[in-house]
Amino acid sequence: MAYLRNNLGDDMFVMELLNRYPDVEFYVEVVDLKYAKAFEKKNNVKIIINKKEETFDEIDVNQYDGYVYIGGSIFMEGGKVYNLDEGCLDFVKKCKLLNKPFYYISSNYGPYQTENYFNLSKETFKECTDLCFRDQYSYNLFKDISTVRYAPDVLFAYDIGECKKEENTVGISIIDLEIRDNLRHKEDEYIQFLINNINLYLKQGKNIYLFSFCNDEGDEKAIQKILTNIKDSKYQNRITVVRYNENIEAFINIYKKMEYMICQRFHSLVLSYICRQRFYVISYSKKICNTIKELNLCDEYIKLEDITAQKTIKLEDFFDVEENKLKDIKKHALEQFKGLDKFLK
Repeated sequence: MAYLRNNLGDDMFVMELLNRYPDVEFYVEVVDLKYAKAFEKKNNVKIIINKKEETFDEIDVNQYDGYVYIGGSIFMEGGKVYNLDEGCLDFVKKCKLLNKPFYYISSNYGPYQTENYFNLSKETFKECTDLCFRDQYSYNLFKDISTVRYAPDVLFAYDIGECKKEENTVGISIIDLEIRDNLRHKEDEYIQFLINNINLYLKQGKNIYLFSFCNDEGDEKAIQKILTNIKDSKYQNRITVVRYNENIEAFINIYKKMEYMICQRFHSLVLSYICRQRFYVISYSKKICNTIKELNLCDEYIKLEDITAQKTIKLEDFFDVEENKLKDIKKHALEQFKGLDKFLK
């Protein structure tokens, strides 16, 4: 189970599972075949098409030997994909009763609004075989449950390969504020902020790469707004748009060439760190702030709600990756698989 909407980070989650356990046959359900293109060439995954919204209600517990839900922000109250609700609790209880292990990997908890949802979460987590959060904030909410653990996001352990940099490059991962209720009011200011900074880097002789991690969540729409408002035509050939088109390797091969990276997507931060790029973070959510603080990744970042059109991020403001810290984080991140390894290895 996963959030499969052609989102780079979530597709990489699933690919990590497939690569780690090549002799295990996985089954994944999607509402449309286009959402499984990233793994269609893998031999150890079977794709199931179900046009209905993904829920636990229609799954026959006896059909499989075990279950794994790998995903980041999957415990948002009111979430849409395999949402945590009474149906989820019933399903996990059935798994436990029938000795079918159920795992959660690399998630964070919330946001949530009601005590009822929080209590339902606790009851569900108690029934799980193993649950590994990717942030200590989430872990601390449920650390009294014996099967709950913490390790950094699993993609910190991704084998990125050689990261030879392309000189004079600045990458920016873009998000769309229109779909985010708490940030929609900042959209015009946000777009102008990006335009101003892009123009600054262009005048300094840099080549700009704009990265879309998920078209379904409006990344490309936001990029188009930026491009429409960059007036100076002499700079047009120095701006490149990189779209995630369900080819993980092709996207990563361009991403890891960046010298500098402005990270807005959560997994943009993770990738930039393992690519050893000079990076700066603009945080749109608590999960990013928690990860920066808990892993001490950098001394400064901007919350998107605090952005102004006039704010500039100078190249000297970007942070370097600490090699020893990266080594420790990568090692610890592999513990996300600790529970599943006991079952599958």
